[in-house]
Amino acid sequence: MPLVSVFDGERIALIASNFGQKHDPGWYYNLKANPQCTVEIKGHPAKYIARQVEGEEREKYWTMAVSYYKGYELYAIRAAHRQVPVMVLEPSK
Repeated sequence: MPLVSVFDGERIALIASNFGQKHDPGWYYNLKANPQCTVEIKGHPAKYIARQVEGEEREKYWTMAVSYYKGYELYAIRAAHRQVPVMVLEPSK
């Protein structure tokens, strides 16, 4: 599934905004259930492990994402009933 990504070195942050809808997107639940995933960038697949970030780490990636795409701020307003999850993918070792 194509997703907007925020790159931080080898890490990839994903914002589970679901356009501000009532529920988190399906891919978020899939990564929570099975954090091992494959990411394909420019035709090159690589293995990653996903984890949800909280607190200061979440704010760091949220700020990076908003600076990349201002629409996330609107999605957060629409989804005021929930905190939009931020997932970080790190390369598998």
